[in-house]
Amino acid sequence: MDGIAKDRDVMFIREYKTKNKKTNEVYINHKLVESIWTDKGPRQRTVMSLGQLYLPRSEWKKLAHALEYQLSGQVSLLEEIDKDIDILAMRIISNTELSKKLQYKRDSDDQDDQKLVTVDLNSISTCKSRSIGPELVCLKIWQLLDFDRILGQCQFSQRDAALARAVIFSRLIAPGSERHTYSWFQKRSGLAEIPGANISGLGKDLFYEIGDRLYEKKEKIEEQLYYKEREYFPHTNHTIFLYDLTNTYMEGSSLGNNMAAYGHCKSKRFDCPLITLSLVVSADGMPVACHIYRGNQSEPETMEGMIQRLENQLWGVQQSLNKPTIVMDRGIATQDNIKYLRSKGYPYIVIKREDESGDYAAIFQKERDTFTCIEGKGGKSVYGDENKIYVKKLEPEEDKSICKVLCYSDGKAQKERAIIFKKDNKRDTRFVEAVGRLNLSIKKGTIRKLEKIEAKIIRIKKNHQLTSSYYETFIEKDETGKVIGIVNNAKEKPQANDKLYGCYVIESTHTHLTDVALWDLYMTLSRVESAFRAMKKELGMRPVYHQTGIRSEAHLFITVLAYHILASIENFLYRKGEHRHWETLREDLSTHTRSTVVIKDKDGNVYHIRVSGTPEDIHADIYEKLEVRDPLKTITSLVKIA
Repeated sequence: MDGIAKDRDVMFIREYKTKNKKTNEVYINHKLVESIWTDKGPRQRTVMSLGQLYLPRSEWKKLAHALEYQLSGQVSLLEEIDKDIDILAMRIISNTELSKKLQYKRDSDDQDDQKLVTVDLNSISTCKSRSIGPELVCLKIWQLLDFDRILGQCQFSQRDAALARAVIFSRLIAPGSERHTYSWFQKRSGLAEIPGANISGLGKDLFYEIGDRLYEKKEKIEEQLYYKEREYFPHTNHTIFLYDLTNTYMEGSSLGNNMAAYGHCKSKRFDCPLITLSLVVSADGMPVACHIYRGNQSEPETMEGMIQRLENQLWGVQQSLNKPTIVMDRGIATQDNIKYLRSKGYPYIVIKREDESGDYAAIFQKERDTFTCIEGKGGKSVYGDENKIYVKKLEPEEDKSICKVLCYSDGKAQKERAIIFKKDNKRDTRFVEAVGRLNLSIKKGTIRKLEKIEAKIIRIKKNHQLTSSYYETFIEKDETGKVIGIVNNAKEKPQANDKLYGCYVIESTHTHLTDVALWDLYMTLSRVESAFRAMKKELGMRPVYHQTGIRSEAHLFITVLAYHILASIENFLYRKGEHRHWETLREDLSTHTRSTVVIKDKDGNVYHIRVSGTPEDIHADIYEKLEVRDPLKTITSLVKIA
């Protein structure tokens, strides 16, 4: 460092403190200072204000060196400057309102502030390219949902709100862990340049801790978002709320995580502990409320608690006369839960957990021609052809307050037959292989005694009770009575009742609706399934890397907050005839970036021009539909005078 300092002026960082005389509050500001030589001897000159740095004093020297080289347009060859320091220096240069010699701002459309210079075309280059396309779209929805006001009511400072925005936006734009979020924010995103609190110099720990703060205010945030979203997506008088649960797996042992538990994993990761998320979604797909449980939580036990939380938090007196319809997944619709809904006066539509199709087998088998066919709404079957749905409403009999709709799905029948066939094949294979291994041991002479062979056969049949009944298994002996092997002959299996494949029964209190209307109403449950799918696939909810319960809960809640923005984006665009999902939109918007153009004029002066790219047609179309404007101005800095 000393050898370099002889050839140029030295820059360093100095801390300044100012005190408010009225409040006695002390404000800290850091500045980059340059030591220069004058006729009167050495003097110090402020190069730029850095705001308040959250950086250890031991790192100031490295940052000053990185800033000096960034300002001069050179590349530092010193190995002591690590990547994080270099990235922080880039952020400060991009965001500062001062420059070493001269800085001015102008809107790209404002021609009054033109500055014309003769430049060396061969010197033009770009650096510090950062994504702003997805960020601008997310920012628009953030502002529409009034997130800053909501967080302000939860005692979040401007800095904390900016941190929360970064963490939530990361789930939408570059989903991953909080560590990944920090890297994305520092190295790939232009979010730090959007007006607001400057959080460029904050450490990684604050990106973790802000999730804890958000989760502490979960009920207040959900309540405020619910009422704000109703302004843009108002519910009808026949409000529908969809309720379901999912779980996600955790990486690591999670020994100190009180929320982690082993259970039935819907992602088929039975080797990992789980954590469970319950979610209430409105008919338009907007999330209403969520709750987080341990991974082994029984689904039916959650419904009563969720209804009570919604009554206390959101519905209250307003819904006492016009209660919403509850649509539940089959795993939650137990007889006890249905009885609870009826006792509370909630209308509902469900498929009961206990399969009722057998009770109406005669109608399914003999009266199929009296069913109403629903075409074009069932999607495609497993074989690619159209999945037709057949429905028949049964008039209320003993209980006039409920009705039932018998439903048959071609696609569901094909899928169920395929599953049963696959299961039967697996069961057969395992039983035959077990008998085969025993037979091989007999032929090798490993096992000879008749008593042991008979005991092993009994044990194999016990382990494969269902399959073994379809086989005739006996011991084969030679003329002397010696055991020489096992014979295992398959019997003819009884035929399953194919006509009940694809059959199910919908129960509802909406006795005035037609069979097709009731089927359509129940199918809105796919909205909550879509929400879970988006959270897992597009928002990076799984896996959970945290090893403590509170951090795991915060991770899931951040994902739900990100889904509030995702669902709003898709709903706003749906009104404009745009049906693409966020995953596609995010990819299309990722090519809209903001970069620094570096040029040198004829005199050798170096200019840095920080500018947003001109939106391409694919960007402009989305921006127009959402009324998005780029708030970032072109910033020109003269960073080096020849």
